[in-house]
Amino acid sequence: MYRMRNEENIMKFSVHQMIPSHRKYLAEYKSDEYFQVSFYGKVPPSLFLAHYSKVCEIIAEDLNEVFEIGNIGPEEKITRIDRMHSISVGDAIRVEEGPEMGYIYIVKPTGFERFHTSRELEVA
Repeated sequence: MYRMRNEENIMKFSVHQMIPSHRKYLAEYKSDEYFQVSFYGKVPPSLFLAHYSKVCEIIAEDLNEVFEIGNIGPEEKITRIDRMHSISVGDAIRVEEGPEMGYIYIVKPTGFERFHTSRELEVA
């Protein structure tokens, strides 16, 4: 798909995914919670704070492009911080720059839902 590039719109985003050992624990012992996250993208703040970590930073124009890059590349737009899987339902994307800096979005089955700002999570 061809897109017009506007360098002014390029921003940094961070991707947060469930820590693998925590994912295994939730799948085994709290399967309903795990199901809600994995299939519906229902991530309560307490679960996010306890079980997610930052896995990479991606340079992109918007959330849709972050999702695309996180699944098919190009690799040069990804700065990996930890092991990660392709971006999928239940993952979180934090806006690191621009007017929405600090906002966190959860990947849903169709699209994204604004979760909380980083500041709101610090208070929670």
